[in-house]
Amino acid sequence: MTLDPSSAEPILVQLARLDGKLDLINARVAEVRTSADRHQLDIDVLKSLTQTLQEGAAASKETAVALALALKDAKETQEATARAEITKSTQVANESDRSWIPYARVLAVVLALVALGSLYLQAKPK
Repeated sequence: MTLDPSSAEPILVQLARLDGKLDLINARVAEVRTSADRHQLDIDVLKSLTQTLQEGAAASKETAVALALALKDAKETQEATARAEITKSTQVANESDRSWIPYARVLAVVLALVALGSLYLQAKPK
């Protein structure tokens, strides 16, 4: 079997056409690879941002918990101080009720003398 040059020409044309198709496929693969690389870059950026947001959220949560505990402690301290002040003022009021101040003693003695004097005057024969 010998090859006829006229029959070989269509094979060269077919090879050139296939070569062109392979070049198109190669260009498309390169575009897809470039696009995939860009997407991978975007994914890495989003992962980094997500990590940063997660860390920020965790820090915010820890701050909120610490603040809530500090507010709770401050409220408890304020309530304890208020209770102590109420107890102290009640004790002072009770002590002042139980003890005689000097003016009250003098007044009580004067009233007792006046009462005794009026009884004496009433009991004295006329």
